[in-house]
Amino acid sequence: MYISENQINDAVELILNTRDFCGDEMSAICDFCADENIKDWRKVYRIANFRANARWNEFKKQAGVHPRYCL
Repeated sequence: MYISENQINDAVELILNTRDFCGDEMSAICDFCADENIKDWRKVYRIANFRANARWNEFKKQAGVHPRYCL
């Protein structure tokens, strides 16, 4: 199944926004995939979560968080 780069980028943004509001990331991705008619929401979550974690760590570094806490 093909998942476009735009859909993955949108999912990354969704995860980051959900984190800001302490929400349920998996439910948000599941709903997003249902809206986008994507069957394999777990695949989208794995890819987007990996990228979101990388961006989240960059945000932490920019905020001056000790490198030990930036994986």
